[in-house]
This record gives sequence, C-alpha cells and structure tokens, in this order.
Amino acid sequence: MAELIGGLPANITPLERELISLIKKNFATPARLKPADLDPLREIVGDDVYDYLLVIVGFHFVNRIADLLDVPLEGLPKRLRRIKILRRLTQRTAGFLLSKMDLANREYQLTYEHAMINLKSSMPGTSGEGLESTLAMFESRPKLVEVYQLLLAERDDRSRLDRRVLAKIHSVVEKALPATVLDSQGVHAVPESPIGAFAFVGTRYAFRTTKQMIDELRQKGYDDLGILDLAIAVADANLWARLHRLAGLAPELYYLHLKRDD
Repeated sequence: MAELIGGLPANITPLERELISLIKKNFATPARLKPADLDPLREIVGDDVYDYLLVIVGFHFVNRIADLLDVPLEGLPKRLRRIKILRRLTQRTAGFLLSKMDLANREYQLTYEHAMINLKSSMPGTSGEGLESTLAMFESRPKLVEVYQLLLAERDDRSRLDRRVLAKIHSVVEKALPATVLDSQGVHAVPESPIGAFAFVGTRYAFRTTKQMIDELRQKGYDDLGILDLAIAVADANLWARLHRLAGLAPELYYLHLKRDD
C-alpha cells in the first residue's frame, strides 16, 4: 500500500497502473477530467470501466461526508488507541464482525430498460424525453442509471435544504474543483459565507474542516440534521462533478430546475 501511495512499484500490472493514474487525476485535477481519461482503462477492461468509475466517484462521496463531519476512521476514540490491549480488542472485534458478513458481489437485478422506466417515473412533470439517448452509454451498466436517479431523489425528496442553497453549493463546488495540483494543496482564500466556506473546503481538502466552520453553520440556524444535509449536498456535487466529466454527460442533467441564487 505504501508503495502505491508513494509511487509505482516495479511489479505493478497495467490495470493497477491505469487505476492509480485515474484515481490521482480525480483527486488532484478533477476540473480537467474528460471522457478520454477513461480510454486507457477501457482498453484493458472494456465496459467494466464504468464499474471502476462508480467506485471512484462513490469514494469521493463517502470520504467527503466522513471528513466534513469528522467521522473517526476507527471505532476506538483516538485517546484510547494508545492502550495496546484495547486497540487489539477493537481490531479483533471488527475482524469478527466482518467475517460474519456476506461481502460477495451480487448480480445487478435491473435491466437498462427497467432502470430507465424507474428513472422516468421518478420525474413527475417531465417527459424524460432524450434520456435514453443521453444515458445510452450506460446500457451495459444500468446501475449508473439508478445512481443518477438516487442523486435526483436526494436533491428533490430527501434533502431539507432550500433549492437556492443547493444551487449555491453546486456553484461553489464547480468553482473550487482543483485544476492544478497546487489547488488541492496549500492554503487558499475561502468564501466568506459559512456555507460557501464549507463547500469550498469540502471540495479541495475536506479533512481540513474545523469546529469553527461547524459552529458558524450552527449560528446560521443549521442543526445536526441540517449540517448533515449540507455535507451530503457537498458530497453529491463532488460525485456529480466527476461523473459528468468522465462520462461526457451534460452538467445540466443534475443542475436543471435548481433555482440559482445569482
């Protein structure tokens, strides 16, 4: 693992090499991602490239929520990890629980046609015209159609955030996406508004989120669930920013109907 992070080991496979390259681009320069970035990986794995794409953007979603909300990577509080016997007990307990779980991959049940029917039925007031041709690239991987449907459901049904707040978050995320390695490092000026600062830091380096940033959101009237909604919105925007660039989708497929607070 250390070799993969620090560089490229000598015995690396072509698949591992291309995955590492794609993962690094998604982290360091996501603003410059384009469909052609998938081509080297597609030459090796064919349509399975969309499975890898889904995993990569999924990690950008999950990791941002964990970092923005300071979710510990381990179940044991940091101050107690110094106690060797407690650390070992935690590891053994986690290993025991994982050994009882069925972690096998499962065959996806929906066909592309059924996934499209479900998507259209979840979009009342619109005909869904043109979606088949737009999302046809996912015919071999209908799970990505469902991911798109879930993004819309999170935006429209589950989030308690005002549409103007969602639009603001997506706007900040798009502008904050690193275009150079330096953008994802160092220190940069952040937006003055608490929500803008939360989205900016959550996009460039979510692990730097501070208690002061959270306290400022509370002062704006956001409770625990409201802050969770904000974190999910930032994570959604980062997932979509990478997905639409690499898949060649129009950004408006997700941003459409959001009232922008210009």
